[in-house]
Amino acid sequence: MIFTWKTITLESAKSAVRLYNNGSYACLKNPDLDQQALDMFADGLGSTAGKILRQVEFIGREYGGVAGFPSAIKLAENIATEIYNNRNDYEGAVISALPVLKEAANRDTIEILYRPFIKPLHGKKNWQVWGSKFWHFLNPNAFPIEDSRVDKFFLLSDPNSADKYLKFLKRFREFALSHQGWLPVLREVDGGVAWCDNKLWDKMCYGLGE
Repeated sequence: MIFTWKTITLESAKSAVRLYNNGSYACLKNPDLDQQALDMFADGLGSTAGKILRQVEFIGREYGGVAGFPSAIKLAENIATEIYNNRNDYEGAVISALPVLKEAANRDTIEILYRPFIKPLHGKKNWQVWGSKFWHFLNPNAFPIEDSRVDKFFLLSDPNSADKYLKFLKRFREFALSHQGWLPVLREVDGGVAWCDNKLWDKMCYGLGE
């Protein structure tokens, strides 16, 4: 059965979280890869162009930001340079965003964060998965991850754009607020590995596709 945000059950959500934690990506266990990402962003947005480049490359290559389009990693330097050249505005936008359960980020914020990830390559230009994973690790409570499995769960088929991410935030927020009662159970299943509830919901979406 294909579960969506309208049909998901607690038992299927529990199973999906377990599948995520027992799964792997590029020969590395998912929780270990997550820890590498947390370590990479432990001090927030990189303070130098080189550090930002390492963060952008890590999310793109190791964390699956360019999954399906490996050649796109060549865009990392241009993305990182644009972020560094506007570092104060970029960092201000990302850290000032409120937790999504309090208030979804507004269009101006998403457009600032998205702009560096709009780079043309082979007929594609909106690197939304790469961007949303990058923003997530800068402010996990404000920016849930969006990827193909998340889109499938939330029934999103729009072309990648700031509008699409805003639509996703609205549906994510509605779902998360209406399923708060599941969290104690899912946290227990997860064993305290997820660093925030937004990541716990992401594990559920990912595991449903396993």
